[in-house]
Amino acid sequence: MTTLAELNTRVQSRLSMASGTGVQTYAEDRISEMIQYRFDTLFEMRWWPQFFTFATYTLDGTLGVVTTDLTDLIKRYDDLAVIYVTDSNKPLTEVTMTKRNVLLLAGTTPIQFSGLGPTDTNKTSRVFQIWPKASTGTIEVGFRTKPDTFAPTDTVDFDDQALILGATFDYLEDDGANPNATAKFERMYRDRESQLIRNYDSGPISLDPSTALPQTFGFTALT
Repeated sequence: MTTLAELNTRVQSRLSMASGTGVQTYAEDRISEMIQYRFDTLFEMRWWPQFFTFATYTLDGTLGVVTTDLTDLIKRYDDLAVIYVTDSNKPLTEVTMTKRNVLLLAGTTPIQFSGLGPTDTNKTSRVFQIWPKASTGTIEVGFRTKPDTFAPTDTVDFDDQALILGATFDYLEDDGANPNATAKFERMYRDRESQLIRNYDSGPISLDPSTALPQTFGFTALT
């Protein structure tokens, strides 16, 4: 993995600038912002495995939230991918607020999930809630964790070329002085982005016996 400062230097090299840190102070700030922007954009495109994990959490049985503080784990509701009741292969469905009155759901078995409202005091630390709220037991949550804004010494766990080419393209486009170079780096960036997405989408298919094999069998009587 490469640090933000190292990525910055490599972008400067692409731009035919002086590549030593501190030589182009103003340009370095702009470039770092462009690298961050490209990372943020690419992060949203797929559930990249280096940021994704599953974890088991216990429900509180009262408010429909987990007992664990999620502040540094699931930073946004959009980073929540899937929720299973422990020992179940059927994911919980997300509540459609305008089509179902979830306040009428009763019992202690998790049925659905939703985000926490804007005034809920648990919004930052718990992010989501399970319906009915009295649900008990444990759930398996699949989510991604978005890194905080990068400092120069932070490592950026993403494809170097995508970030370098994307930031170089952005810089040249803003500068507007070299349309040919701008078009070249845009093409190179788009090609790299497409390659990463193709590689992700064509990843290996799980052969886990619990999901690859049928769990029930039906028989039809012969007449």
